[in-house]
Amino acid sequence: MILFYKILSVSIVHSIKKDSFNIQQEFVMKKLMVGLALLYPFTVTAQSPGLTINVLMDSIKADGIRYKIEMKICKPKKMTQRGDWFSHDTSIIDFASLKTNDIDCGEYFDKGTPILISGEEKKPPFNQFEFSNQVFAWERIYIFRISNSSSRGWLPEMYVVLPIKYKSFRTSVDLTGIEFQSGKVLFLTDVNAAYTENTLLIQQSLKGKKTVEVKTFPLKELLGKN
Repeated sequence: MILFYKILSVSIVHSIKKDSFNIQQEFVMKKLMVGLALLYPFTVTAQSPGLTINVLMDSIKADGIRYKIEMKICKPKKMTQRGDWFSHDTSIIDFASLKTNDIDCGEYFDKGTPILISGEEKKPPFNQFEFSNQVFAWERIYIFRISNSSSRGWLPEMYVVLPIKYKSFRTSVDLTGIEFQSGKVLFLTDVNAAYTENTLLIQQSLKGKKTVEVKTFPLKELLGKN
């Protein structure tokens, strides 16, 4: 009988220890899962491509005038195979020879009017355009539409067209010094570009850059479409 109680007590102690171990193991696993869930967004962000854009009118020419800047993203229907995301390739696409039917475009937007904590929409600033998102910029064409919001009468818009021919996991575009020219297009086929680690930096002053009439621009049909 005594032997029976000894065996029973040992079994109970063993069972308690086993249950305690299982509880501790379950607790650790839950903590680990919570930790991984918290780290996931940062991991995704760290491994996601990125594009930041800043477009700024010439501060002197635009003094006292309000210009609205909008952007739409286009891409050729036939693009180069992406391959290694981190390589620094140069596109073989001749963007200047593309036809309207060769390109697909989204709609114009002005910074996407983000929602504030108050629930109100933040109005985009005049004379400047900012954009930041997880976009792989290579071989896409960025079209900026600039309109004079201060004019009493309607003035034809100005357009800036920027194709990205250099490949990079992350791209930063900074276009400054834009002088408004109604009814003109500035086609940027040659810009100042440099690599820093995994980021392509495009920093270009557009002051004094040569423009063409909208009506003579080969891709004029893309410009006016919303």
